[in-house]
Amino acid sequence: MTSSSTIAVALACCSAFAYALSAALQRRETGRSADGPDHSGVPFFGSLLRRPWWWGGIAAMVVGAVIHVVALSFGSITLVQPIGVSALILALPLDAWLERRRIQRREWVGAIVLVAGLAGLVGLAEHQPSLDRPETGIVLGAIGVVLVTAALVTAASGRAPAVPRAVMRAAVSGLCAGATSGLVRTGFLLVEDGRSPWLIAAVVAAVVVLPVASVLLLQTAYRDGGLDTGLSTQITLDQAAAMAIGIVVLGERFAMGLQGATLAAVSAAVAVVGLVTLIRSGPTPAHVEPVATAPAPGR
Repeated sequence: MTSSSTIAVALACCSAFAYALSAALQRRETGRSADGPDHSGVPFFGSLLRRPWWWGGIAAMVVGAVIHVVALSFGSITLVQPIGVSALILALPLDAWLERRRIQRREWVGAIVLVAGLAGLVGLAEHQPSLDRPETGIVLGAIGVVLVTAALVTAASGRAPAVPRAVMRAAVSGLCAGATSGLVRTGFLLVEDGRSPWLIAAVVAAVVVLPVASVLLLQTAYRDGGLDTGLSTQITLDQAAAMAIGIVVLGERFAMGLQGATLAAVSAAVAVVGLVTLIRSGPTPAHVEPVATAPAPGR
């Protein structure tokens, strides 16, 4: 591993801690807001805006994002991005401490299996950024696919029960966050190459819009599914989306060719098992039933 790669890994670890603290604080405050009368729609977000500790979580997220962007300037997406999954392991005890609860054994098992699966991708990643340059059509196509997919899944989630809704919205949040990471790296390359200002502007616009959508959707995922469901799903899709952009748009590849791709698929399958275990074992927010159930006739 080169010195640049070592710096990238160290920065990615710092970013993961900041994200873990952010997740624990945001989840705590979304739970407090949902316990009151303003548990959905605009009133829910208005309640969050009045909570100082929620803003503390947002500040920690911004710090983590800045560190993450710096890490991407030193290393490839396929190296930096999977390290972010360690935020889940760090967030679990932080959340349990804030809620004064004990973490269940199945939660630890699910979290460890999920992290092991995603971390397995780190060893298969090329530690040097690709020399390929992004093509205009592929960049714009990737942005379009992300936006359309996010809109369709978010719309479909509106009719789902609470926990499935949380999974769907956390997945879209992860898609938006991972796409942002991939597009940040893409933007660096476009600026270095002196590419079309219109193309750079499109990437910058996506990098501004997607994180906002990611944050808003993640709050509703925490509200309806708790930390385990929201954060684990968001992190998994975050890694998948960023790596997809790294491979499709930037030409990054896994080591060992076809064999490496096969091992990557196995690692992904392990991660999915951990994800499902964690979603099933995590505590369900006490307010889920009132949110998910339609009011009785006559009320």
